Amino acid sequence: MEQSNKQLPDSVDGSLKWSRSAKDMSPEYLKKKFGDKLAFKGCISTTGPLAYGSVDDIKTDVRNTLEVMMPGGGYILSPTHSIQSNSPIENVLAMYEAASIYGNY
Repeated sequence: MEQSNKQLPDSVDGSLKWSRSAKDMSPEYLKKKFGDKLAFKGCISTTGPLAYGSVDDIKTDVRNTLEVMMPGGGYILSPTHSIQSNSPIENVLAMYEAASIYGNY
Protein backbone atom coordinates (compact mmCIF):
# COMPACT_ATOMS: atom_id res chain seq x y z
CA MET A 1 0.00 0.00 0.00
CA GLU A 2 1.43 3.34 -1.02
CA GLN A 3 1.06 6.08 1.60
CA SER A 4 1.68 9.79 1.73
CA ASN A 5 1.93 11.98 4.82
CA LYS A 6 -0.11 14.59 2.95
CA GLN A 7 -3.20 12.53 2.25
CA LEU A 8 -5.97 10.80 4.15
CA PRO A 9 -8.05 7.77 3.25
CA ASP A 10 -11.59 8.21 1.94
CA SER A 11 -12.65 5.28 4.08
CA VAL A 12 -11.25 2.80 6.55
CA ASP A 13 -12.37 -0.67 5.61
CA GLY A 14 -9.21 -2.75 5.56
CA SER A 15 -8.01 -1.28 2.27
CA LEU A 16 -7.11 2.38 2.45
CA LYS A 17 -7.53 4.64 -0.56
CA TRP A 18 -5.54 7.85 -0.19
CA SER A 19 -7.04 10.96 -1.74
CA ARG A 20 -7.73 13.69 0.82
CA SER A 21 -5.34 16.63 1.02
CA ALA A 22 -3.48 17.90 4.09
CA LYS A 23 -6.05 20.66 4.54
CA ASP A 24 -8.23 17.99 6.15
CA MET A 25 -5.73 17.26 8.93
CA SER A 26 -7.45 19.31 11.63
CA PRO A 27 -8.19 17.38 14.82
CA GLU A 28 -11.88 18.26 14.46
CA TYR A 29 -12.08 16.76 10.98
CA LEU A 30 -10.04 13.67 11.83
CA LYS A 31 -12.08 12.88 14.93
CA LYS A 32 -15.41 13.44 13.21
CA LYS A 33 -14.53 11.47 10.07
CA PHE A 34 -12.43 8.63 11.51
CA GLY A 35 -12.80 8.74 15.30
CA ASP A 36 -14.94 5.61 15.42
CA LYS A 37 -12.44 3.64 13.30
CA LEU A 38 -8.94 4.89 14.16
CA ALA A 39 -6.91 5.84 17.21
CA PHE A 40 -4.88 9.06 17.15
CA LYS A 41 -1.62 10.17 18.72
CA GLY A 42 -0.20 13.68 18.54
CA CYS A 43 -2.07 16.89 17.65
CA ILE A 44 0.11 19.11 19.85
CA SER A 45 2.08 21.17 17.34
CA THR A 46 5.79 21.50 17.94
CA THR A 47 5.78 24.72 15.90
CA GLY A 48 2.90 26.40 17.74
CA PRO A 49 2.30 27.24 21.40
CA LEU A 50 4.67 24.53 22.61
CA ALA A 51 7.61 26.32 20.99
CA TYR A 52 6.47 29.93 20.81
CA GLY A 53 3.56 30.44 23.18
CA SER A 54 3.26 31.12 26.86
CA VAL A 55 2.59 28.53 29.54
CA ASP A 56 -1.07 29.59 29.46
CA ASP A 57 -1.14 29.24 25.66
CA ILE A 58 0.05 25.64 25.75
CA LYS A 59 -2.32 24.73 28.58
CA THR A 60 -5.22 26.15 26.54
CA ASP A 61 -4.03 24.30 23.43
CA VAL A 62 -3.84 21.01 25.32
CA ARG A 63 -7.28 21.50 26.89
CA ASN A 64 -8.84 22.37 23.52
CA THR A 65 -7.19 19.41 21.81
CA LEU A 66 -8.37 17.02 24.52
CA GLU A 67 -11.93 18.36 24.30
CA VAL A 68 -11.97 17.47 20.61
CA MET A 69 -10.01 14.21 20.60
CA MET A 70 -10.96 12.44 23.85
CA PRO A 71 -14.70 11.80 23.44
CA GLY A 72 -15.24 8.16 22.61
CA GLY A 73 -11.64 7.24 23.41
CA GLY A 74 -8.89 6.47 20.97
CA TYR A 75 -6.57 9.39 21.65
CA ILE A 76 -3.04 9.58 23.06
CA LEU A 77 -1.84 13.10 23.78
CA SER A 78 1.66 13.82 22.55
CA PRO A 79 3.55 16.34 20.47
CA THR A 80 3.06 15.91 16.73
CA HIS A 81 6.83 15.46 16.26
CA SER A 82 9.89 15.37 18.50
CA ILE A 83 10.08 18.31 20.88
CA GLN A 84 12.74 20.68 19.58
CA SER A 85 15.33 22.60 21.58
CA ASN A 86 13.49 25.88 20.94
CA SER A 87 10.59 24.72 23.15
CA PRO A 88 10.93 26.26 26.62
CA ILE A 89 11.05 23.61 29.33
CA GLU A 90 8.26 25.50 31.13
CA ASN A 91 5.99 24.92 28.14
CA VAL A 92 6.87 21.23 27.92
CA LEU A 93 6.12 20.78 31.61
CA ALA A 94 2.88 22.78 31.22
CA MET A 95 1.81 20.47 28.37
CA TYR A 96 2.12 17.40 30.60
CA GLU A 97 0.58 19.18 33.59
CA ALA A 98 -2.45 20.18 31.50
CA ALA A 99 -2.69 16.61 30.21
CA SER A 100 -2.83 15.29 33.77
CA ILE A 101 -5.56 17.81 34.68
CA TYR A 102 -7.77 17.63 31.57
CA GLY A 103 -6.84 14.30 30.02
CA ASN A 104 -8.39 11.68 32.26
CA TYR A 105 -10.81 9.16 30.78
